[in-house]
Amino acid sequence: MLQSPGQRWWNAAVSQWGYDIRNRLVADVFYDNGQEFIQFTNGKEILVETAWRS
Repeated sequence: MLQSPGQRWWNAAVSQWGYDIRNRLVADVFYDNGQEFIQFTNGKEILVETAWRS
Protein backbone atom coordinates (compact mmCIF):
# COMPACT_ATOMS: atom_id res chain seq x y z
CA MET A 1 0.00 0.00 0.00
CA LEU A 2 1.34 3.41 -0.97
CA GLN A 3 1.58 5.78 2.01
CA SER A 4 2.53 9.42 2.32
CA PRO A 5 5.52 10.28 4.53
CA GLY A 6 3.05 11.56 7.13
CA GLN A 7 1.15 8.27 7.17
CA ARG A 8 4.40 6.34 7.54
CA TRP A 9 5.41 8.63 10.42
CA TRP A 10 1.95 8.21 12.05
CA ASN A 11 2.32 4.42 11.91
CA ALA A 12 5.95 4.49 13.11
CA ALA A 13 4.94 6.65 16.08
CA VAL A 14 2.87 3.71 17.36
CA SER A 15 6.00 1.53 17.40
CA GLN A 16 7.90 4.20 19.31
CA TRP A 17 5.25 5.50 21.73
CA GLY A 18 2.27 3.13 21.56
CA TYR A 19 -1.27 4.07 20.52
CA ASP A 20 -2.31 5.85 23.72
CA ILE A 21 0.67 8.20 23.95
CA ARG A 22 0.70 8.93 20.21
CA ASN A 23 -2.99 9.79 20.32
CA ARG A 24 -2.47 12.06 23.34
CA LEU A 25 0.49 13.87 21.74
CA VAL A 26 -0.51 14.15 18.07
CA ALA A 27 -3.63 16.05 17.01
CA ASP A 28 -3.28 15.78 13.21
CA VAL A 29 -1.04 15.15 10.21
CA PHE A 30 -1.94 17.54 7.39
CA TYR A 31 -0.84 19.11 4.10
CA ASP A 32 -0.39 22.86 3.66
CA ASN A 33 1.13 24.50 0.57
CA GLY A 34 2.63 21.22 -0.63
CA GLN A 35 4.29 20.32 2.67
CA GLU A 36 3.16 17.76 5.23
CA PHE A 37 3.02 18.77 8.89
CA ILE A 38 2.45 17.10 12.24
CA GLN A 39 0.31 19.13 14.63
CA PHE A 40 0.67 18.30 18.31
CA THR A 41 -2.04 18.69 20.92
CA ASN A 42 -0.14 21.64 22.46
CA GLY A 43 -0.66 23.56 19.18
CA LYS A 44 2.94 23.28 17.93
CA GLU A 45 3.67 22.03 14.41
CA ILE A 46 6.66 20.36 12.78
CA LEU A 47 7.36 19.31 9.21
CA VAL A 48 7.11 15.56 8.70
CA GLU A 49 10.45 15.78 6.89
CA THR A 50 12.05 17.26 10.01
CA ALA A 51 10.46 14.64 12.28
CA TRP A 52 12.01 11.84 10.21
CA ARG A 53 15.47 13.39 10.66
CA SER A 54 15.19 13.33 14.45
